Amino acid sequence: MNPAVFQPLEEGLRVECARRALALYLEARHTGEPFLVAATAARGELWQGELDWLGLEWKNADAGAQPEWLSRLPALAPAEPSPWGEWSGQTRLAELRELGVLPEALLNFLALTLLDTPPSGELLARDDLPALWSPEKLPAAPVRFDFELLRRLNHAWLQPADLDRLLALALPYYQRVGWIPEEPTQGVRLWLRDLIRAVLPGLDFLSLLPPRTRLVFDYQPESYLRVPESREAMEREGAREVLRLFGQKALEESWLTPDRYREILEELKRETPWRGRNLLQPIRVLLTGLPFGPPMEELLPLIERGAELDLPVRVKSCRERVLEFCAVFV
Repeated sequence: MNPAVFQPLEEGLRVECARRALALYLEARHTGEPFLVAATAARGELWQGELDWLGLEWKNADAGAQPEWLSRLPALAPAEPSPWGEWSGQTRLAELRELGVLPEALLNFLALTLLDTPPSGELLARDDLPALWSPEKLPAAPVRFDFELLRRLNHAWLQPADLDRLLALALPYYQRVGWIPEEPTQGVRLWLRDLIRAVLPGLDFLSLLPPRTRLVFDYQPESYLRVPESREAMEREGAREVLRLFGQKALEESWLTPDRYREILEELKRETPWRGRNLLQPIRVLLTGLPFGPPMEELLPLIERGAELDLPVRVKSCRERVLEFCAVFV
């Protein structure tokens, strides 16, 4: 009997094709055979890099037979319409990579679509998959491309990822918007890695890093009232008093440290009746433009360090932010 061989049909893989490749890879791992690929089946080398990116070790082979069970694999149905766009089995892997999907997350996602009854818990590492695999476990009905599941998986796999790896993956996004130089210094790299760490708990895809960190790179106080949540925080009772007093105290410092920030908050609690969001959210809007986000104790050193770096865009210090904001609103 001829061995099963994966045959890529295009230069670049689509999700459905990658899903079939994973099924054949798992069958090979399950039987102890190498994962064979007909390297001459498609032009170019893009698909080869994508198999490598997924971590599917393969060997060259001539065209071979397709196992009977592969014909029983139902196709992925298109995803439900969402603000994220349209996704289906015909989506190219290049699009998901550009979005900032990690290979381990996509592999996890594809594996779940190959199982009629997925195991309890969504997170599955590549080495866990062969033990779960069997052609008899293939779903009987078409499986929808569940983009919300992919988002959750990618978020979960981002959290324990090595920060140096995430930095390397994130640099092109920042360089594309002109915020980080093409050849960043070690100081810039270390600072950006710390910035990524600060926003990582709320991050779903790597491509969202620039918008998630805009509050550091692009301080524009005159535009904040266009953000409904920021406008609501600014209109809340006591906001102007909090901003005036905080601004006065913050301007006494050349570098606003987390310790001094906490001290100022305690002073404001003694000097005003404001607590909770009436106290904290106007200050967050003043310093970042938004009433929510990473802890201020983490952001403040990043803002101050960023202001001292030689970057293509000027990161404004906390002092500069207070002066600009108060000139517009107070």
